[in-house]
Amino acid sequence: MFYKLFVLIGISCGTLSVYAQTVWHLNKDKDGIKIYTGNPNSAGFKTIRTTAVLEGTLPKFISIFRDIAKQKEWVYATKKAYLIEKITDNELLYYVETVLPWPARNRDAVIRMKINENSQNNILTLTTVSESSSIPVTSDHVRVTHLLGTWEVKNLGNNKLSIDYFLDVDPGGSLPPWIVNLFTSKGPYETFQKLALLLKK
Repeated sequence: MFYKLFVLIGISCGTLSVYAQTVWHLNKDKDGIKIYTGNPNSAGFKTIRTTAVLEGTLPKFISIFRDIAKQKEWVYATKKAYLIEKITDNELLYYVETVLPWPARNRDAVIRMKINENSQNNILTLTTVSESSSIPVTSDHVRVTHLLGTWEVKNLGNNKLSIDYFLDVDPGGSLPPWIVNLFTSKGPYETFQKLALLLKK
C-alpha cells in the first residue's frame, strides 16, 4: 500500500515538473476556460492542459471526484463509470467507458485515482493513472493502457478555486484526426463547464 502511494506521488510530482517545462499553445479561450496543447507523447498525441478559476471549495471538489458513478453526468463522452475497489477514502480503483463517434470503437480503461491534499497550503493534487486489471477487454472496446491525468487545485479563498488540469493519453487503435480533435478542445471545455455547475450546487 505504501509503495503504491509513493509511486503515485512520484508520478504526480514528476509529471508536474515535465508539464512546467512544456511549451503550451492556446487552442480555446471561452467563459474563463483556457485549453492548451503541448508536446506530443510517444504515440504522437498532444498533451492537453486546461485551466480555469471556478466557484467552489476543496471539500466539494473532492466529493464530486469520489462519486465515480456520476462521472457520466459531467465528464465528456463518458458512457459508464463504476467503482471497482475503494482502497481508502483518497485512493480509488474504477472502470470507465468513453463513447467515440462511429466508426471508431468505444474506449475503456481501469483507472487508479489518488487524492493528496495539503491543507496547510490549501492545495490539492489528484492523479488518475490507467493500469492493467482482471477486467477483460471485449471486442466492442479498445482498452486504454496509457493515461495520466493530473489535477492541481488551489483554494484562492472567497469560494474560488484555481484549477490546472493536465492530460497525457494514448487512446489506442487507429483514430482519424477529427475524432482526436474532439478530445483536445471540445472534451475539456464541456467537462469544465459541467464541473463548474456541480461545484456551485
